[in-house]
Amino acid sequence: MTELIKSVSENGLASTLIGAAVIGLIGWLWRLRQNRKDSQAILGFLTESTIKTPYTFRSTEAIASKTKITESRIESLCIKHPKIQRSGKEKQSWRVVD
Repeated sequence: MTELIKSVSENGLASTLIGAAVIGLIGWLWRLRQNRKDSQAILGFLTESTIKTPYTFRSTEAIASKTKITESRIESLCIKHPKIQRSGKEKQSWRVVD
């Protein structure tokens, strides 16, 4: 094991590739965490607004106003989320589905 570490530390290319892989993994995990956090905020707002208001769908603008997430990010997260559905008539409206 120590020979492997020694040979990697002496090889500049291997060190660079391993460093880049570690940085890439950390970045991927950070984005995954942010996506999950923002998706939960959006889902929470949609669920809460369904209970408190008679509206079935909520606009991207209303979600952005409440959650402080950009509209483009809301759209990309809502499209991917299995419990959130886009309105067929108004493309910038979303609702929670079971």
